[in-house]
Amino acid sequence: MDNPILTQPYVYLGCPTLGMIIVALTIQRWWKKGSSGGKKGDGEGGGRSYLALLPFVLSLCFGMITVLACSGWSALGVITRLGLWGGNGLGYAYLVWGIGGDSPDVTRAAPIVLTDGGYCVLALWTALVIGSHVWGRRLPRIQNIAGVLAGIFLGMAAGIAGVMAVPLASGLNLAGSWWTGGIA
Repeated sequence: MDNPILTQPYVYLGCPTLGMIIVALTIQRWWKKGSSGGKKGDGEGGGRSYLALLPFVLSLCFGMITVLACSGWSALGVITRLGLWGGNGLGYAYLVWGIGGDSPDVTRAAPIVLTDGGYCVLALWTALVIGSHVWGRRLPRIQNIAGVLAGIFLGMAAGIAGVMAVPLASGLNLAGSWWTGGIA
């Protein structure tokens, strides 16, 4: 823990493990709910709607991009770093003291940087996530919180960040270029 968490975030193996546990439990709940759904008495079940996972997936991606792109000196950066710090502590305790394993450092080399337009789109996405939480029904609220936490917990892990950082940042930067080009 030689790096201050606000300026250079770090992640131990336990933190992304907790993130994957959240993802796995969310998918398990979706699978179980879909297999027993449908109208009573029809005997066929209602099937699974992938749209039911959309709030969780969008929140997961949001959590990843915020921990990767937000400066530790911004309000959103401080919030994500606090979530990362909590996940690090819980994950470390779970793997080391709960399971008896080890929890080495698995941090990505450096956070990514968005363009000015990319940060505008991230600001819009932040407002939408907050609005979804405030005005959403009970289940999407849980999905939003779980998704954001899972994204924060998974976002700084080297293997996951390497795969997800490029499409997320590129997508935000592309949307930001369109946005700033349209209003400038």
